[in-house]
Amino acid sequence: MPRAIRRLSVLSGVALCAVLVGPVALAQASDNTLRATLNAYAPKIVKDEAAVKNGLVGYPQGKVKPLVRALNHEVSDLHALQHKLGSESASSAKGRKARRDIIKGLSLIAAAYTALRKDVQAAHGGAVSKSKVNAAVRTDKKGRAKLLAGLNLLK
Repeated sequence: MPRAIRRLSVLSGVALCAVLVGPVALAQASDNTLRATLNAYAPKIVKDEAAVKNGLVGYPQGKVKPLVRALNHEVSDLHALQHKLGSESASSAKGRKARRDIIKGLSLIAAAYTALRKDVQAAHGGAVSKSKVNAAVRTDKKGRAKLLAGLNLLK
């Protein structure tokens, strides 16, 4: 075999190995990117949850605006995280399932908070019906379960 052909076959073999090995290294980086995104949004979500909790404490005293504002902010941050995760790719099957579960969980939580916000606004500072609150709580619990399942898969 002539030297030029051997060199070409060796170089093409090296290039093929680089192509095959590249996505594996990138794959782990993709799951790490998901983790980094979640870690970047965690302080915002914790702060929003505290604001919602404080809003719920003030609501019986007729303080509607802080609760509505907190719910709006929480929903917008949940949607932002949901869209950010949706644009990222996962590398492993576990990562893909985790991403899917997390996005579904965030969607359910945001839907529960949106429904609660609409109910609070419709009540004009009055009491929200127990059935509507229970429906929002059930949806929130489903969302948190999905979110937790996804987070456990990313560990």
